[in-house]
Amino acid sequence: MHTQKNKIIAVVVVACCLILVILNSRTISSPARIRLSEKTSPVLKAYNAAVTTVRRFLPFASLREENAHLKGRIELLQQKIVEYRLIADENNRLKDIVRFRKSIPFSTIPAQVIGRDPTNWANSIIIDKGYNQGIRPNRAVISTAGLVGRVLEVGMNSSKILLITDPNSKVGVMIHRNRQGGILTGRPDGTCKMIYIALDSDAARGDKVITAGYGTIFPKNIIAGEVMSVGKEPGQLYKYAIVRPTKDLSKLEEVLCIK
Repeated sequence: MHTQKNKIIAVVVVACCLILVILNSRTISSPARIRLSEKTSPVLKAYNAAVTTVRRFLPFASLREENAHLKGRIELLQQKIVEYRLIADENNRLKDIVRFRKSIPFSTIPAQVIGRDPTNWANSIIIDKGYNQGIRPNRAVISTAGLVGRVLEVGMNSSKILLITDPNSKVGVMIHRNRQGGILTGRPDGTCKMIYIALDSDAARGDKVITAGYGTIFPKNIIAGEVMSVGKEPGQLYKYAIVRPTKDLSKLEEVLCIK
């Protein structure tokens, strides 16, 4: 079907060209040319209209091709912008870590978060440093914002970190403002609970909670979080406080392991 149409179009074009040649020929008498011109006038008009239309739309075809090319370039540039922003964000985080390491009074090993334990997804992370890089069990892990947790398991080149939000985590802490001591434990919802707060304590919302320095794992004065609310459970001889960690631990990307 398409082949037949193409043949018809080709014949029409050739015929039009022959007619134009004849009409412009000086060897054919003028009356004959006039009669031929009159008979073929509708065909020539249609032919000229088609040529004019094609000439009119040829630039638009070229513009469409250029437009498609430019769209491709724009998409590529947008992708590059996203990549550059990601690189810039990472560089800024690494600069913050370098500055932070210089400001703290103990040595640390920087590490990248490379995963989470599938058996304890919300409350433990995997880092890319292990025994070969100087990581040891039961060492504190921090971020530029504050306390993260402690080293639970150590492999040769990776380690598992137990976060302070894990219910199995226990950290000796105190309220910075009034030096009220207690124990910080994890909760399933990603917050922490400070227990054993004295009944006469004036602990209040907004108080900063810091490590107390008890034992050998967590150095003193590392900020652990902020008090969200204070309450008392029936039958208990102490208060408790719900504490929000200083950083959303589900979004950690880099940490510092204390040597």
